Amino acid sequence: METSEYLSTVESILSIARNKKLTFQFCDDSPIQDRVIHMHDRPVVSFSSCSYLGLEKHPALIQGVHDAVDRYGTQFSSSRAYVSAPPYQELEALLSQMFNGHALVSSSTTLGHQSALPVLATEKDALVLDHQVHTSVHLASKLVRSGGGDVRLVKHGHLEKAYDLIQELSKKNRRVWFACDGVYSMFGDLAPISFLYELLDIAPNVFLYVDDAHGMSWAGEHGRGKFSMHMPMHDRLVLATSLNKAFSAAGGCIVFPSADWRRSVETCGGPQMFSGPIQPPMVGAALASAKLHLSDEIYEHQALLQKRVAFTNETIKKLSLPLLVENDSPIFFIRMGAPKVSMLVAEKMLADGYFVNISVYPSVPMKRSGLRLAITALHSEEEIEGALRSLARCATEVMEEHGVTRNDLDNLFANALPRVEKVLDEDSTVGKKNNEKVVPLSSSVKTGLELDVPSNEELDVELDFFHATSILDVDEDLWNRTLGVVGACNWETMRSYERVFSGQELPENNWDFHYVVMKHEGKPICVTMFTCLLSKDDMLSREEISKAVESKRNSKDDPYFLTSKALMMGTMCSEGNHLFLDRTGPWRAALMKLIAFAERASNDADADRIIFRDLPGSDPQMDAFFVSHGFLKVPMLPSQYVDVDWEEEDGFLDKLDAKKRWHARRYTISLAHMYEVDAFGPMHENDRDLSDDQIKHLYQLYRNVAQTKFRLNVFPLPYKLFVELLHNPSWETVVLRLKPSHGGPEDHTPVAFFVSHIQDGHYTPFVCGLDYNFVENQGAYRQVLYQIVKRAKVLQMDVVHFGMDAEFLKRRLSARPVELCSYVQVNDHYNGIVLNDIISEVGLRDKQKAS
Repeated sequence: METSEYLSTVESILSIARNKKLTFQFCDDSPIQDRVIHMHDRPVVSFSSCSYLGLEKHPALIQGVHDAVDRYGTQFSSSRAYVSAPPYQELEALLSQMFNGHALVSSSTTLGHQSALPVLATEKDALVLDHQVHTSVHLASKLVRSGGGDVRLVKHGHLEKAYDLIQELSKKNRRVWFACDGVYSMFGDLAPISFLYELLDIAPNVFLYVDDAHGMSWAGEHGRGKFSMHMPMHDRLVLATSLNKAFSAAGGCIVFPSADWRRSVETCGGPQMFSGPIQPPMVGAALASAKLHLSDEIYEHQALLQKRVAFTNETIKKLSLPLLVENDSPIFFIRMGAPKVSMLVAEKMLADGYFVNISVYPSVPMKRSGLRLAITALHSEEEIEGALRSLARCATEVMEEHGVTRNDLDNLFANALPRVEKVLDEDSTVGKKNNEKVVPLSSSVKTGLELDVPSNEELDVELDFFHATSILDVDEDLWNRTLGVVGACNWETMRSYERVFSGQELPENNWDFHYVVMKHEGKPICVTMFTCLLSKDDMLSREEISKAVESKRNSKDDPYFLTSKALMMGTMCSEGNHLFLDRTGPWRAALMKLIAFAERASNDADADRIIFRDLPGSDPQMDAFFVSHGFLKVPMLPSQYVDVDWEEEDGFLDKLDAKKRWHARRYTISLAHMYEVDAFGPMHENDRDLSDDQIKHLYQLYRNVAQTKFRLNVFPLPYKLFVELLHNPSWETVVLRLKPSHGGPEDHTPVAFFVSHIQDGHYTPFVCGLDYNFVENQGAYRQVLYQIVKRAKVLQMDVVHFGMDAEFLKRRLSARPVELCSYVQVNDHYNGIVLNDIISEVGLRDKQKAS
């Protein structure tokens, strides 16, 4: 996904949440008592704070602020590269004592990462990231990459793959760093300690970089963190943590095993040198907190929090809430699935007086959203129980209304956590399966808030749902009336596709077909089809991106790098809106049933993503509907159409403006006499058919085009398809031969061809092939486009579906663009993160070339 597309998607999702008063809110200006805040003129109990020990109102910390501001003022505005405020030296000494290492305080944990990682990992090193390590580490890794470091990703749910990767990299690099979290901020799972020790055993040049910001203070000796409880400081570990959150002050801290490394980052780390420091009042708070951590009092606060955490775990079990993972972390992630479910439950809980965080994309994968409850020592057991009972009521109502079961959640989150071992705690468990209710039934809670879902009246309509896996089971007339003119998928064509895309040697050429027909009161309201197939994740990326991905596929000798199994509306052989949806009827209810079907079919096929493609690019109703159901909106290339509404050639030219008319005459029409054009297929009575050798030649011409068409990067289609379409009554194959007198082959071998689908006045060229020796001087490709328009007129068609790509040349022949989009639901965004890294690499190379 390109940056602009990513930003648009994030804005869409979080705008919905903002409108529901779940994100970007302000507390009312009133005193905060424990965990009670005021929002919109009413008190609510907040489970949003990461101040796990509740030290922000500790008298010693408050006094530390007073003392510092009285002594040093509100700020000490000097870069630390020149001079630091007096408390800094004592603070870093105390933190070094706490961690038994060499501590360097940074203005924030994020800036600490950006200071440390580019210094620790240079062009001589490699950095391997757990893909769910905190976003701030990902941002710092971009600086490592721009400095020449080799940056790799490993999927969080498959951390075991890091072992072989690090083993390989350790042989080529000075150092290999593995970066992960100690406590993961969204899911609340813990670092797999035994596995990390195994990584260190690979080679002496393997190092760990761990962000334990969410493990700080509430665990470990002197509150040095959950991670440090199980892996004390050693000479191949760099630990980053936060002086916010449970530490209750400000800034970040990077702990090094040696004074030399600390000095290097202090001296060369960009943000460390040039960013402003933590200001004296909060340095005073940090100093007081450090002293508290080095006293026995810290263990009293830890014990109280652990009591609250144990009570929360116990209550969650009693209420059978779908907790992702149970451990002693104060972060509790309750699985919900689609963003709309998380938002609706959180919205209802807010009406009950409880404010919880929604975990939605981009913090978590789109279909793995949930509610994140942060438990603190300041919460009472009554508040915790009240919130969890509210959650149970609200989740029951919403999940039953939307047909979500525990089995659905188990499938969605099946690979969410590392499988290398049972993490830190021996008692860690993942939610048990239950195919019945997600949570116990209870009375509903009416909030009166507007929902982004169909009304109950619309949901209650009766829809006849029909599903088939072969077009032979679908009524031919109904199919052709609703979808026959879309792209290239009439009833006879689907029969051909089914014959071709089965029993093939290559996995990308074996498809599963799904046909869906829904009727309301006997009338079709929704008709569509899906194919389940292997697709390239860079299919719609820019040309230079796909070229870079293909280069990596070749270098890795892995043609299936960055590919995913997808349940895709339509086929790889057709373009156009494959969704017949009668918007005058209960279309939202039909669409909900269709999405539910697609999710079940995707799960059954173990597909990674669902793609509703080639839909109108500007449809706010559909945007809101799909985004709330966990889909990303991805712009597609515009599709081009030519209206065949002219009589003679002069009439066609009159449609063009003066410049296009001149160009058409000069470079296309004037060359038409150089070509012989023949059409083949059941509708034509030719004296001869194409021989096997001729078909093979045409297929090679197609492969010439396919291997250069990176803007729509798909797997090449099989030879069998071209043979099949030659015998399909809905298709014609048109061959262009350049006459020898104009430089063509002496044996009259075709230099170009195209294959077109014909149905009810719609002419759809599907693929073409070219001999590139005749493109530049003899204009073979421009001639193909012109002959497509001429063939449509000869056959008395109404419109040409010119399809995507080559927009410039097609518009010179009067093509009009239609903006399209896809809605994509991805179970895991790991491949997307890898693709974004490649996009960053390409952008970096382009900038370096430009400079």
